[in-house]
Amino acid sequence: MDETSPNKPFRMQLRRWRNAYDAFFAALAAIPPDKREAPNVCGYWSAKEIAAHLAGWHYEAVRRFVDYTAGDTEDRQYDVDAFNAQQVEARAHLNWDQTVADLREIIDILLEQARDISEDRAHAQPAYAGWLETLARDADDHRRQIEEAYPVTRQV
Repeated sequence: MDETSPNKPFRMQLRRWRNAYDAFFAALAAIPPDKREAPNVCGYWSAKEIAAHLAGWHYEAVRRFVDYTAGDTEDRQYDVDAFNAQQVEARAHLNWDQTVADLREIIDILLEQARDISEDRAHAQPAYAGWLETLARDADDHRRQIEEAYPVTRQV
């Protein structure tokens, strides 16, 4: 995962990640129910598959945060396309509500982990913030894709 500037306080990065996912969940909530599993929102993925893929990366972030806290700072290389496909497939049996709940649950777990990380620890291991920044960017990118696929008509 990408690293962020060591000058950006970890709590600020944590807030950015939370805000990105609040906006992402708002975009999910605006999708008409009959469109939630329609393909081609992100490539051939549906909004449900996007949520499944994001859950998979959050589960991986939880594992990595545990590793960092235990002193394992080895950099992992990911075959991103294969990982994404595995995560979507692993959650294919879930319905919409279960998929969204899975993402919310793992976000809550990661949030609790992140709250336990001091600024000093985060500064010493920038990968903590790197994961949050990458996950936030993913949420921003996928929110934009969802909003483009399903524009909301705003009443004035």
